[in-house]
Amino acid sequence: MSKTETTTPTLPATSASDSNPGKVVALKAAKAEQRPSEKVVAFVKSHPVLVVAGGLAAGALVSALLPRRMTRGVLSRGAHLAEAAGAATALLGKEAAEKAHDLSASARKKAGLVADSAEKNGELAAERLEKYGMAALAAASALGRASAKRASEAGEVAARQAHKIGHSASETATSGSHRIAEIFSGLTQRLPH
Repeated sequence: MSKTETTTPTLPATSASDSNPGKVVALKAAKAEQRPSEKVVAFVKSHPVLVVAGGLAAGALVSALLPRRMTRGVLSRGAHLAEAAGAATALLGKEAAEKAHDLSASARKKAGLVADSAEKNGELAAERLEKYGMAALAAASALGRASAKRASEAGEVAARQAHKIGHSASETATSGSHRIAEIFSGLTQRLPH
């Protein structure tokens, strides 16, 4: 080949076909590579005791390599930082406690308002129920009186009718017995003794 000739590379076929009689096999796609941070997290999760022991060993090695004066200065600075952090935490804790107290007072006040409103609504509902109950009682009483009056009137009409029927039956019985007595006396006179 010369430098002036350009050749285009050809890719081999990746499957068995007539042009590629089974000599090239397609490979599976490689898994995506994990990021380094994911690898570290996975290692720490799978070997926590080893990681703690390694941290202690590294700390001991660093403290052995540092000169004593430098270590004391670092410790002093660390103590001052810890003291400042403690003071800041106490201050923030006090502010947080005050905020929580203010919020609880506000919540208590709102709960009291809600309770007062509920009490007023309950009283109003009780008054309305009492009013409707009294109206229902009055209606039931009026219905009872009207029913009693009608029943009394119906009883009086039935008693009058019964009296008429009884009187009529009595008259019929009396007139019938008089007729029977007359017939009987007429027969006794006709019969020889």
